[in-house]
Amino acid sequence: MSTDFLRSIYEAKDGFLRSIYEASSKFFLEDDENLSTPEFALEEEIKKSYQEWQKAQQYFECVTEPELIDHAIFLEEAAKRKYIYLLNKAKNQGISS
Repeated sequence: MSTDFLRSIYEAKDGFLRSIYEASSKFFLEDDENLSTPEFALEEEIKKSYQEWQKAQQYFECVTEPELIDHAIFLEEAAKRKYIYLLNKAKNQGISS
């Protein structure tokens, strides 16, 4: 495999993990005002989560080490569930794109 390809896989994984950290950190903020003002509009979050899901799928397709297969499955499933959650949230709020 080429170095650029492996680098893109690691960047995708790091970006995905960073977004999970950012999303989960919203629940642990000490300032309640920050909770009422989302960092990004819902439509932007949906687009971003779709990209994360696509990257997770690419990562899964490229994993060859047995120790990383479960990790890749977890990342893909988590990204998929986040995307579906945000789509349902938009639907419930009457937002369509």
